[in-house]
Amino acid sequence: MRTARRRGFTLIELLVALAIFSLVAAMAAGTFWGVLKAWNRGGELLQQLHYGEFAMEQLVTALRGAAWFGSKPEAFGFWLERDKASWVTSGTAFLPPDSPLVNGLHRLSVTVDSQNGERGLVVRAWPHLAEDMDERDAEPWLVCPGVKEFECEWYDFESEDWSTDWEETNSLPKLVRVTLTMEKRKDFDEELELQRLVALEVAPELPGRERRDRTTATPAESGGTPGGGTPATNAPAGAGATFRRDEGGTQVQIGGGAGDDKE
Repeated sequence: MRTARRRGFTLIELLVALAIFSLVAAMAAGTFWGVLKAWNRGGELLQQLHYGEFAMEQLVTALRGAAWFGSKPEAFGFWLERDKASWVTSGTAFLPPDSPLVNGLHRLSVTVDSQNGERGLVVRAWPHLAEDMDERDAEPWLVCPGVKEFECEWYDFESEDWSTDWEETNSLPKLVRVTLTMEKRKDFDEELELQRLVALEVAPELPGRERRDRTTATPAESGGTPGGGTPATNAPAGAGATFRRDEGGTQVQIGGGAGDDKE
């Protein structure tokens, strides 16, 4: 009586099976790490957006609360450099709850600087009428870490263009555009950029020059009807927009605003 011999796997079959298993495992691991990386990138972007939006909303609130009185214009003027802006406001934006400045007018200064070894958006506040105190004496507050650039521009309705050259230090611009550019995160190909347009309702007419917005233009200039129709009030593109800047420098709008993507 003959006993049947058991047939096992050959060495070639084992090697082929091992190769197939390794290939499938590598594909699964690559997919997992790709999803995990995308999740982490999304979390970092949301965190940046959260910090940036908070700082931007505070900026808009402070600008909308800007104060100006013709009886003493030199004390309420708007000071502007490309990466720094200063104005007098009555709001509580950026101020701690226990600050003595929350109950009155004060001057704010906003720029990007380093504080306690960390770079970001830095704010200073001091009494606007204090003759023995200026910006250098005010305590700096780091209100938003991770801000790479701060830019403030004003809209010249005469030339219909944005500018950072502000010489009317005893007055206020009627419309400003503020831009925050966040630090580029590791392994990110783009920068997060937030932008807002803010109208300063108390801004006076600039002396010696005609500075009319589209709401005060004549019907023929604004596209309205001579019979008293509402003039067109088209704001510059990009109002309230959030952008990201890719590796090539192109700005892509990712939220808000009425403007199209811009380059």
